[in-house]
Amino acid sequence: MSQLSNKWIYVILTLVTLLGLQLRLQAVRYTEVDTPVRADARGYLLYAINLKQFHTYSRSPDALEGKVASPTPDAMRTPGYPLFLRMFMGDNFSDKTLYNIELAQALLSTLTILLAYATFASLLNRPLALIVALLTAISPHLVFTNVFILSESLSCFFLMSFLWGLSRWKTDPSSWLMVGTGLLLALTSLTRPWMQYFILLLIPLMIFYSPVARPKREAILLSVGFILPMLIWMGRNLITLGILSDDSVVISSLYQGHYARLMYDNHPETFAYPYRFDPRAAEISASFATVWAEILRHLKENTLDYIGWYVIGKPLFLFSWDIFEGLGDLLIYPVLRTPYSDLSLFKVTHVIMRNLHDWLVMLAALGCIAAWLPSAWVGLAGERRFLLRSLAFLFAYFVLIHCILKPEARYSIPMRPVIYGMAMFGLWYLGCLLRPLVSTLASRFFHKIST
Repeated sequence: MSQLSNKWIYVILTLVTLLGLQLRLQAVRYTEVDTPVRADARGYLLYAINLKQFHTYSRSPDALEGKVASPTPDAMRTPGYPLFLRMFMGDNFSDKTLYNIELAQALLSTLTILLAYATFASLLNRPLALIVALLTAISPHLVFTNVFILSESLSCFFLMSFLWGLSRWKTDPSSWLMVGTGLLLALTSLTRPWMQYFILLLIPLMIFYSPVARPKREAILLSVGFILPMLIWMGRNLITLGILSDDSVVISSLYQGHYARLMYDNHPETFAYPYRFDPRAAEISASFATVWAEILRHLKENTLDYIGWYVIGKPLFLFSWDIFEGLGDLLIYPVLRTPYSDLSLFKVTHVIMRNLHDWLVMLAALGCIAAWLPSAWVGLAGERRFLLRSLAFLFAYFVLIHCILKPEARYSIPMRPVIYGMAMFGLWYLGCLLRPLVSTLASRFFHKIST
């Protein structure tokens, strides 16, 4: 019977993965993005092309336009996604290049479905892990982000690879697994830099809660795997630029996120881009000190409203369904054609996930709270408890970082599989809480009608 159950689990998982693959490939083939090389996408591609042609990490177009012999190096963006794009750069850049990138992103996004199942099968039961895989497969944001030349697909893949590595930890894990998990965390951080400080939370969690027999030794191995790639990046910056990292992007995000409700003086027409309307923009965004001074000024002048913006408003924006910093709904950049407007399967999955979205986020928050309840209350121990608390830490850390910076809804896309997994744990925990109550009420009901 168990073999039959295993067989059906793998059959369903295969069907779910094929469904996710079909949605992703069809989205890439069918979608027509209006001017796909723009804004952040243009910057990422400039890095990749300059690496190919001049062996220089730079987003400057000057050398490509013939203005200078070699581009000026910089470190405004971490190198994870540009290095990924570099693999597709040939002698000539064309629409075929963009298509190949999108196709590769669709395939990585499909592998993410399997990683989501494998990770949460270690934490939840397999039917719930299949639901996580299904939600990951049909998530419109995870499907549609592959059509843009942006880092969300790659960072989601690396993040889930890291979490899968974390879920493999047993009492006596191999040294290579520990180093490899650290390496995956570094790759995630070099693709989306908000992850780079998570290791400061993970190491204490390992020492006090991990199931490994020698937690301090394993923490060192994890740190080695993480630090080596980060040192290569920082060493390059120090040698080339004389700095360890470029803080301009962080300063800009901190500055852009300080506007309450993302509006300048509460004018609706300034929504999502208030800094474009602020006459003091250059003055305020000059440095960390000037941005913090402006934040403190707002805090003193309107304390409760400003605290509410950072504590409540920003999380709501961060987990918004609509990509409000783009064109709303799924549109980061404008499109001329999308399957979510024309094809039935896409429309159905969009409606399902749109109606489930807010409930899944709330259940995920409940799951993160339940993760820190006493083990006897939750019924998890050992490696399952460690993984659960690691995911809860990751969720809280993600919210905290983006509540300090600008809370763009696009940034929550790579976290969707984590949200779905923690939501299933929250649902399971809620069921455990309600089961005694339902049983008691049912018993009383049947006793009453029988007498």
